[in-house]
Amino acid sequence: MHFFKWLRDRSGTPSTVEVSCRELFEAAQEYQVRELCFWICANMVANAMGRCEFRTFRNGEEIQEKDYYLWNISPNVNQNATAFMHKLVARLYQDNEALIVNTLARNDMDALVVADSWETPEEWPSRQNEYRGVVVGGYQYQYPLYESNVLHLKLNHTNMRPIVNGLYQSYYRMVSAAMKAYAWDRGQHWKVHVAQMAQGDDGWAKTFQQMIQDQVKPFLDSDGAILPEFDGYTYENVGGKLGGDTRDIRAMIEDIFDFTARGFLIPAVLTNGKVEGTADANTRFLTNCIDPLCDQLQEEIVRKRYGYDQWKRGNYLRIDSSSIIHFDLFANAANVEKLVGSGAYTINDVRRAANQATINEPWADEHFMTLNISPMGEATRKLSAKEGGTK
Repeated sequence: MHFFKWLRDRSGTPSTVEVSCRELFEAAQEYQVRELCFWICANMVANAMGRCEFRTFRNGEEIQEKDYYLWNISPNVNQNATAFMHKLVARLYQDNEALIVNTLARNDMDALVVADSWETPEEWPSRQNEYRGVVVGGYQYQYPLYESNVLHLKLNHTNMRPIVNGLYQSYYRMVSAAMKAYAWDRGQHWKVHVAQMAQGDDGWAKTFQQMIQDQVKPFLDSDGAILPEFDGYTYENVGGKLGGDTRDIRAMIEDIFDFTARGFLIPAVLTNGKVEGTADANTRFLTNCIDPLCDQLQEEIVRKRYGYDQWKRGNYLRIDSSSIIHFDLFANAANVEKLVGSGAYTINDVRRAANQATINEPWADEHFMTLNISPMGEATRKLSAKEGGTK
């Protein structure tokens, strides 16, 4: 038996709890399955967010200057933008909130880091929150950070992870039962019939246990062995199945993946490896999971780092998630022609969406329209003129 003084009861006070090695091992198994499901989903979100482009605008015109470099290439001296986004998403889903704070500037450029922990501030309706004890890595900020100087993100109004963890624990009991049933079916179970004459010998119980340890157990554990059978002892195999597989266990593990994905608002088909329906699932994944995160982060950046006056003048940042899904140029050639020919997008707009370098020419930013497309009134006049000429 093991005693862990660091365990706490529901009230939060320290207590001593007696835990058996078997219980500890089963808890470790359940924890591994839980963490596997959680981090697969979290990494899916982080990978998608890492592919988003943070587009910056000045006076309504798109620019690529320091803020663009900050969010898309290098937020700080120790992380690239992808690693930064992975840590941000990890903190957000682990703690239901995340805090982005400023650190020392470098070469006249801002630097941003994701906080590892902080003291929960007392919330006020009309004055700024104060974040104290902010820790990033091994460094703790010695002064409070105010709401206007941080980017504070909150995933859900109510933290969903404790609820999902409770669901894990209740469901994993069924998985454990299925594992035990599978182990029983695949194991060897023998019955020994002992004659009354043999039981009457002095010290029979001790001799019987010693025989089991010295002769029967090596026979069951060995790939090839001989089991001697004495007078008064008859052995019979009463358990174990030659067939059977792990499909029931695997199906239950897949169920855990499914309800974990639902907690992340990720379509289950994207986590179970199936190909059918992935196109529609990707659309729902972007709409229900990624776009809300992009909206919240974009709103927090604009209101804290730009403000109303800058936003009113057309200075802002927008997070573009259109590049998350792989774009096949050849498969979408007809669609590209329609997008450009309808005047809806320029050539550079399409090249950017396809993750291609833009063309540094004025005509690449112009809008084109084919002769087949015209306003309704003009098309009607042409038709009337044609009918009049025919008469």
